[in-house]
Amino acid sequence: MKTKILIALLAQFALDSVVGGFLDARHLSEPVWWSVTSALIIGALIYYWYRLDSTEKAFNRTYMLTVGIVAIAPLAVPLYLYRSNERGYRLRPFGRMLAYVCVVMVISEVADRVGRVIG
Repeated sequence: MKTKILIALLAQFALDSVVGGFLDARHLSEPVWWSVTSALIIGALIYYWYRLDSTEKAFNRTYMLTVGIVAIAPLAVPLYLYRSNERGYRLRPFGRMLAYVCVVMVISEVADRVGRVIG
């Protein structure tokens, strides 16, 4: 299930990039409703991944970390990965996160270019 959430998050980033590229090609600004909707979807997917992963690891979710996951995910997710894994097993999750971020960056760039071609 976590893999499906990560794929859905990747698809949302790609869709956001296609829309951004399309609007840039037409010299239009991004509508506020689109930005808010996209941010809410991304926040919900990240939170759902965090909830499933922490339940699977029997990690005690704190209020502040939960708020951080939704509000400032780029800082809170690495903190969660560090705290939720045992000593000696903390490097692998960071490597996976780095690989996922690289895939998101490549897919977003490709999707942006596709949006510009369409627009």
